[in-house]
Amino acid sequence: MSKSENTLIALKAALERITQGKPKRILPTRKLSVRAVEEEANLGNGSGYYYPDFVAKVKQVKVDINQAKGEYVQPEIQSVRLKLNEQKRIKQNYKEKYLAVREQLANFAAAQHHLNDKLVQALAKIDDLEFENTSLREKVTELKRSKVVPIK
Repeated sequence: MSKSENTLIALKAALERITQGKPKRILPTRKLSVRAVEEEANLGNGSGYYYPDFVAKVKQVKVDINQAKGEYVQPEIQSVRLKLNEQKRIKQNYKEKYLAVREQLANFAAAQHHLNDKLVQALAKIDDLEFENTSLREKVTELKRSKVVPIK
């Protein structure tokens, strides 16, 4: 086998690993491109472009992936996306509960403040009434004493 045949075999094997979602040298989340296949095949930059049929095949696989809306995408990515969506849903649920409880706490605090204000007003009114009651008792006592007549 010639060197170009070995290179083409390495490129095809790399493309196959990428489409199966089990690359060895690149991240599974990386977009498909000729450069990604070259890196997966551990070849130099631009070495895939010496094979126009291979470049066309990479482009066709890329179109197929886009038409399949990512069904070629690795199952790991799909499971991670599902977990991420679930975590987002849970987070949103907790956020809504947090905001509801926070609003409830604000309402409780406002009611507590209102009641505290009413209590302060009532205590002030009680003090005023006690003072008035004391002064009226003193006046009644003075009136009763003024009506007292000495016995002769």
